[in-house]
Amino acid sequence: MKIKYILLLVLLIISPALFSLRYNSQLYNGISEKSKNNNLDKNSEPHTKDFIYGITIDDSWENEVSVDEILDAISAMYVKPTVRIVMSYEVSAAEYTDLFEKIHEKAYIMACPVDSYEMNRYPDAESYLKRFQDSYAALSPYVDIWEIGNEINGIDWIKQENELIASKINSVYHFLNSKINNTFTKIAITAYYMPPGSMEMESWLDRYMDDDIKSGIDYVLVSYYEDDNDGFQPDWDMVFKRLEKIFPNSGLGIGECGNTAEDADINSKKEMAHRYYNMPKYTENYIGGYFWWYWVQDCVPYENNELWEVINSAEYQK
Repeated sequence: MKIKYILLLVLLIISPALFSLRYNSQLYNGISEKSKNNNLDKNSEPHTKDFIYGITIDDSWENEVSVDEILDAISAMYVKPTVRIVMSYEVSAAEYTDLFEKIHEKAYIMACPVDSYEMNRYPDAESYLKRFQDSYAALSPYVDIWEIGNEINGIDWIKQENELIASKINSVYHFLNSKINNTFTKIAITAYYMPPGSMEMESWLDRYMDDDIKSGIDYVLVSYYEDDNDGFQPDWDMVFKRLEKIFPNSGLGIGECGNTAEDADINSKKEMAHRYYNMPKYTENYIGGYFWWYWVQDCVPYENNELWEVINSAEYQK
């Protein structure tokens, strides 16, 4: 009997310690997994809402650098980036297959079938939707995020009616949403931040986007080029808090940035890239992004490239 009491006493003493050890082990593993996700482990799949580390590729690099040089610069990055590929109107979706396949081996891809400056080459919602249908048919195996509208409130350069632009976005959203349901593929829109004096970006989005988009789209990104706006600095904390009220279930981030000034030099580019890529987590759903527009022109080849190193060394873990 004494032995039983002794054993019972021992169990009572060590049980809390065993529970604590098991709990701490689970907590440690949880932190490790979270850290792994935040670090955008290069082998991690699929794309998640946690954080986007974005760069942009358009067609302007052709005949200047090679695809292999671009792939080398991506491969050398500390994390697995999300590469926005901006497609040109003159190039069919099928012609991008080889490029998408090669880049997808090294990075996540956000496909942009229509840039804002070519939006008006699609005269109606049907022709715009057709571009995305063709793109989905040819490129869907390689696309992690579909950017269904780029700078969609930029009517000054899109030069189409707000209602027409909205109908284009809404039609593509419903098409893609039906195709990628229950998959890991995401959908994004990018709006342009308008400085004071223009219709507010947030007001435009709230007015023209369908309720389905406002409640269900995965990402809402903001494009902004301060050099094109006399250096005006938005109150980003306020901007993203307003967007959060309109899109409560969406990841929010920066969709485009870059140093566009005629007198831009390596120092101004480094300062600006560092400032954007190190932005704080403004809201609970803030996911980064940034997508330096001139990444190929400014960062390839990457060896001994100061701007590549600034972007590559950003404090992406928030």
